[in-house]
Amino acid sequence: MVSWKRTFAAAFVAQIISIMGFSLAFPFMPFFLQDLGIVDQAEQAWWAGFLQGLAGITLAIFAPVWGILADKYGRKSMVVRSMLGGTCVMLAMSMARGVGDLVVLRLLQGTLTGTVSASITLVAGVVPERRSGFALGMMQAAVMIGNCVGPLMGGLVAGAWGYRGAFQAGAVVLLVGAVLVMFCCQENFDRQEARRQPGARAGIGQVLASGGFLAAVLVLVAVRLSNSLAGPMLPLLVKNVLGSARELLKNETTGMVIGIASLSGACGAGLLGHFGDRWGHRRVLICSSTLAALASVLTARVHSLPALYAVRILFGFAVAGMMPAANAFIRQASPSHSMGKAFGLAGSISMLGLAVGPFLGGWLARTYDIRVPFVATAVCQLAVVAIVFACVRVARQESGTEEAETVAGTGM
Repeated sequence: MVSWKRTFAAAFVAQIISIMGFSLAFPFMPFFLQDLGIVDQAEQAWWAGFLQGLAGITLAIFAPVWGILADKYGRKSMVVRSMLGGTCVMLAMSMARGVGDLVVLRLLQGTLTGTVSASITLVAGVVPERRSGFALGMMQAAVMIGNCVGPLMGGLVAGAWGYRGAFQAGAVVLLVGAVLVMFCCQENFDRQEARRQPGARAGIGQVLASGGFLAAVLVLVAVRLSNSLAGPMLPLLVKNVLGSARELLKNETTGMVIGIASLSGACGAGLLGHFGDRWGHRRVLICSSTLAALASVLTARVHSLPALYAVRILFGFAVAGMMPAANAFIRQASPSHSMGKAFGLAGSISMLGLAVGPFLGGWLARTYDIRVPFVATAVCQLAVVAIVFACVRVARQESGTEEAETVAGTGM
């Protein structure tokens, strides 16, 4: 048996690197669209949301395929595949000549990448279940750290070498992440042994029939929808808050706003994941969603840069507790021999939220105002609370001293 701690540590660092690679350029997509000829702010908002959602469509289609291959050939190989795919796509985006090119490449990105799901599947397969909340929380922290450092660096790179240079730098960073996983991650995976395990040939239908799986996925869909709805509009909100007099600072300021929220989330993710292991993921998810709803409403009302920094710090901390809790529900509801299928299928279905969210946010911004998607985000966050109340219960163990979370009436 390989040490799960060593594999977890390597996957954690690689996750930071991969997210940093993507976030070097993607937060500045509305400004890149301006370079490609789309100058109207409402149209920039629409196209930014549209492009953000496109990758979710192909991610939803191909996530189960990659999950099945992960169970068959190992989870580590899928992480390497996703990072190398991201390298190729980022390099191609740096050469895009129009919005049509970006549409094709975003669809291709969803087909080839999925680094977060691949890394979570790898970690969930090697970490003991009693530590899953902490481990998945730290993987979310890795996402937050990457999202913190990436935009900060991306703002500097874009200012010095343009948005195309930011995409090229992201491609190089993703390649470094792939090499790290290839040589530093270990997985106790034997193809022949995996085929002989009882239930190893279980199909998608059997995974869906696992106790509480669909209810856990519903929670994950709601979380992804609420967290993706207003993201593409944030650079435009920053530009709006700065005003025309300070518009030249939009790149650096956007990076700072995203980065400081991600830093807050990185501090909160491992902590809230640990609390989830001790106090229950249900409680953490309800509290986090409620706090995120409050922060989203406040974001829609800010008109100064210090206020924007403050509310995004609050939002980043709150969101940090949501994905680890939702993924912990999936981990507990999934058979160990079908972990890849389960997370692949969960990722596929939950991508509906990731795809619909940016489309809806872009439409709301174009039709009404760029601040409206943040109000819609708050409504979706409260919907997460309602779903958790409806689908997840806490029942006493027979000993009367411990509590067990139960999803939709079926033990997880």
